[in-house]
Amino acid sequence: MTAKKEIGYCPECDSRIRLNTPRLGQRIQCRECGTALEVVVLTPLELDWAFDDSAYHEGEQRHSRSRSATSGGFEAYDD
Repeated sequence: MTAKKEIGYCPECDSRIRLNTPRLGQRIQCRECGTALEVVVLTPLELDWAFDDSAYHEGEQRHSRSRSATSGGFEAYDD
């Protein structure tokens, strides 16, 4: 059985984005404009700008854990 691809749209450039199995909170990057996006609603699939939480806590000490430098915390999507 083939997984049905869900379709959402980039809020920055309105490009169509297809995801195999979207998860709430999943972060991706738009291939057209490079905008960092996050899955905010599953049904229907809705994408919004992904924000770095550290920007809201500029005066606080950063956590010792960080995302992988190679992945940047974002996943690729299927087109």
